[in-house]
Amino acid sequence: MRWSRKSFAGLLAFAMLALAGVWNRARLGAEDLPGTDQGRVVLRARFPASGAAPRLALEGQRFQGSPELPCFYERRGFVPAWSEGGTLRREVQELLAALAAAEDDGLRAEDYRPAALARLTAALRSHPEAGGLADLDLLLSDAFLTFAAHLRNGQVNPGAIYRDCALKRDPADLATVLEEALTAGRVRAALAGLAPPHRGYGLLREALGRYRRIAARGGPEPVPPGPTLRAGDRGERVAALRTRLAEAALSDAAEPLPAAEIPDLFDDPLEEAVRGFQRRHGLEDDGVAGPATLAELDQRAEDHVRQIEVNLERWRWLPRDLGRRHVLVNIAAFRLDAVEDGRSALDMRVIVGKPYTRTPMFSSAMEAVILNPSWYVPRSIAVNEIFPKARKDPSYLRRGGYEVLSGSRLRQKPGPQNALGRVKFVFPNRFNVYLHDTPARTLFDRTVRTFSHGCIRIEKPFDLAVWALRDEPQWTPEAIRAGIDAGRERRVPLRRTLPVHVAYWTAWVNEGGTLRLGRDVYERDAELARLLQASSRPKEKAAGGSSANRAIPPRRALPPTLRDGPLRPQRG
Repeated sequence: MRWSRKSFAGLLAFAMLALAGVWNRARLGAEDLPGTDQGRVVLRARFPASGAAPRLALEGQRFQGSPELPCFYERRGFVPAWSEGGTLRREVQELLAALAAAEDDGLRAEDYRPAALARLTAALRSHPEAGGLADLDLLLSDAFLTFAAHLRNGQVNPGAIYRDCALKRDPADLATVLEEALTAGRVRAALAGLAPPHRGYGLLREALGRYRRIAARGGPEPVPPGPTLRAGDRGERVAALRTRLAEAALSDAAEPLPAAEIPDLFDDPLEEAVRGFQRRHGLEDDGVAGPATLAELDQRAEDHVRQIEVNLERWRWLPRDLGRRHVLVNIAAFRLDAVEDGRSALDMRVIVGKPYTRTPMFSSAMEAVILNPSWYVPRSIAVNEIFPKARKDPSYLRRGGYEVLSGSRLRQKPGPQNALGRVKFVFPNRFNVYLHDTPARTLFDRTVRTFSHGCIRIEKPFDLAVWALRDEPQWTPEAIRAGIDAGRERRVPLRRTLPVHVAYWTAWVNEGGTLRLGRDVYERDAELARLLQASSRPKEKAAGGSSANRAIPPRRALPPTLRDGPLRPQRG
């Protein structure tokens, strides 16, 4: 084909016009692009070249965006997530409603700025504008990702604040969670699915709702000050005590207090109600309304709200899957539960570490049960406690069944005096902590049981051995008993390891659905409450003098007459 001069000139002119169109389009910028392309260009420009999360701004406050933001937007090619063609999606309102309800899970709604986001959303619905929609898109995604991270693994990393903590928090791809939530149009359901699925968390969440409602009403009236109240007493203070205990039973979801023929008489049902309250709140259950009981009755509902919030956070530190069969130890409750299919199959009292030799928080897996274990005494205990006694009494080591090994290591042979008792449960952990029997059985009768060097002494070692070895056909209860009676040390490996979780809750709900508030024996609640409230992200100012910023006050100490007396240090 031969080109004429005229046709060549026409082709050249067409090419020049096309190039001019491309140039003008680039020069005019994103505002002249179609809606989706326009949003992509503006969103991409909001991210720094380094690939880091952008800094965001809302109502004059600047803060660092979620580290998940770059991943989320890069995967979707910077297509806006919360608008289509410049129109906001209905999922925006769904997200704002979920953020506003964050307090249902013990988190603070203002950390996610739902009120400010709602104001910006309303303004952009009235006057949509490309830059504002891009900023809102980033802010909404940031709020979702931040709230999701807090629900999934907690606001505070326990490993960063406690040296004696090795809980295994599960990782999660939150950018994928957000993408799937938007694709399915189920934003609120996706967030709800990130909260711990454990029954204990759900029951404690319900208790939080009850205490919030009590706090909103102003809380109950305290019992007027005065002397200790006990069975047989009469008067207006007894009537006030009855009313207060009835309210406490309702808020704790406990057995209701029956109606009384003589309300101002301290009768038998009232005495039992006092005992029930004392058991639920970690006090000695003597049935007497003395200083410690009256002080606990006078605790503000807001203080218990803070306490429950702190313990919901501790649930978020645990693995999502605790195991179909697992052992759960609550240090602050001095309790162990062998759990099967979400329900306690066996429970017992335990003894935990002293405040200066704390039992750590961690997750592991039980590998073996040891019958008639030897105790290889930790060097610190041998040097500081046992050898000084042996120097004063040359027969001390022989009478206690101790033998000195090479390198001055000390071993206590199996037997009735062995500090580990007749059964030991082994699960690897960097703290060298384990569950074991003990010859010091009377200590289980104490209300506050912090007597060990960090290991966990259990009340029913034989029952736990039977439960743990249930899948080992040859280890029937009779065989386990015979193995113990033989007196020889024997390691019995488990065919299937059993997950073990050692945690610290000062507020929990028992198997019957009743709220229990224990003693903060390691004094951890107030500091964690402070960390939860001291977020690095700017907050909207709360209207009025909300109690949300108040830390948990220390639980009042037991008076000398009710406090557990000092004991000599125990072994193991």
